[in-house]
Amino acid sequence: MNYIINSETLWLKKNNYVVEVGETKKLLTIDRSLNKIIDESCKYYGSSLKGRISATKYLTGIVSKVPIIISEKKNFLIFPIFSERNEQGLWFVYNNIVSYRRVNKYVEITFINNEKVIFLISFTIFHNQFLKSSRLLALCALRN
Repeated sequence: MNYIINSETLWLKKNNYVVEVGETKKLLTIDRSLNKIIDESCKYYGSSLKGRISATKYLTGIVSKVPIIISEKKNFLIFPIFSERNEQGLWFVYNNIVSYRRVNKYVEITFINNEKVIFLISFTIFHNQFLKSSRLLALCALRN
């Protein structure tokens, strides 16, 4: 099954050989690799994953755990929690996050559908990735 990241997508998580996708109204299981879903989504909106990563690195100097703009027209951005070399994969859609807060050492995220989810990931890493994403959007806005 092909899947294109869209305005309903909240997060994507690698789970063994499938990808779980949290959307505003449902949870999907996609039998495809995470990188393939992201690459096909980038191509759908006019580029490729490799091209988007290269552009982010050029604009920001960020070299690891690179956030990418999926669609420039919509300023639609996603960001990873883990590096490309990590077996785990977890990406968030920046635009669909309303707020987040620390819960112990983890993070609780409130999404646009008012759903609150606690992810067992480092609050600090999530916060840093969110800030990288904000920086990328700000730099793109300055260029337009």
